[in-house]
Amino acid sequence: MRATRIIAGTLLAMAAGAALGVLFAPGKGSTTRRKLSEQGTRYLGTIKNTAGEYAEALEETYESARGTAVDIAGSVKGAVDVLGGDVAMKQGHRT
Repeated sequence: MRATRIIAGTLLAMAAGAALGVLFAPGKGSTTRRKLSEQGTRYLGTIKNTAGEYAEALEETYESARGTAVDIAGSVKGAVDVLGGDVAMKQGHRT
């Protein structure tokens, strides 16, 4: 009797699963492929836009950092020139 209940329960569960599968199954294969393709195209567009925005932000950051580095290099060169001139003047006064 117990085995009968297990078998009956298993068959009932399989029938319910099959019924739910048919009720919630996606449309035709061609329709599903079209929907997937459209969604993939949308996601790809979003990814391209986001990548473009990051690339622009990265380029702006690079240009800003480059400008700062050029300014610092100019300041350092000016300071070295001043120090070099001071050293040359001091050496010139000693001789």
